[in-house]
Amino acid sequence: MSILACLIGILTLMISVMMQVQQMEKNGRTEEEMARATKNRDLQIQAKELEKKIAELDEKLKQDKSTVSAMAKIKEARIALTMKLKELEKAKDPKLTDAQLQKQVENMKKEVKALKKERPPLAKRLEELQAELKKRKETPKPKESVVVQPRGVGQGGARNLFFVECNSTGIVLRDAEDGEKKLSTAAIKTSGVYAKYLDRVKKTEDSMVLFLIRKSGNEAFRWAAATAELKYKLSTGKLPIPNDGKIDLSLFKR
Repeated sequence: MSILACLIGILTLMISVMMQVQQMEKNGRTEEEMARATKNRDLQIQAKELEKKIAELDEKLKQDKSTVSAMAKIKEARIALTMKLKELEKAKDPKLTDAQLQKQVENMKKEVKALKKERPPLAKRLEELQAELKKRKETPKPKESVVVQPRGVGQGGARNLFFVECNSTGIVLRDAEDGEKKLSTAAIKTSGVYAKYLDRVKKTEDSMVLFLIRKSGNEAFRWAAATAELKYKLSTGKLPIPNDGKIDLSLFKR
């Protein structure tokens, strides 16, 4: 019992001493020091909150910069497309409607398709001609030029003649506006170039189309003449060409 009493007394003494020490520490501070300590604690809390807000603002700024960059790229692309559109509008013929432009595109597609179909026969014909040349011992002499005479070639006495050569591969518009134009037989019906040529003939007073027909050009002649006569109501004439030599039209004064 005496030992237990001693322990209780010692614990009571220690608790009393600790309380006195704490009271002394607190009593040693002034109210101003206590206020500064409280304010310092509040400032530390506010600093942490501000650091968090700054981090959020930095992230938002990065997003805003990426958005501005994307908007700038979109703006540049829009400007480029607008300039391209203006160029296309300048290049477009105002006399042509959308339907006419679409029709031209369709005709061009048909011409390309026709050329693809004709390519194998033409390649075969070329091979045959090359084989024939190899069999010959002598180099074939060039054909003499065919001089077309002005008199007696026109039907109805037209003053303005337009010349279309017909051969094994198609037709040649000898006096097109921007130089000779060659068209395949399959492309005659749908060719915009031939249609433009016939329109020019039709607008020319006292005119006709004179077809210069080579020995192998009958099929091309039939298609070309039918288009000129039936669709465009033009006067036509034909003149056989006796050989494959160069056609000389120098005697004609257009």
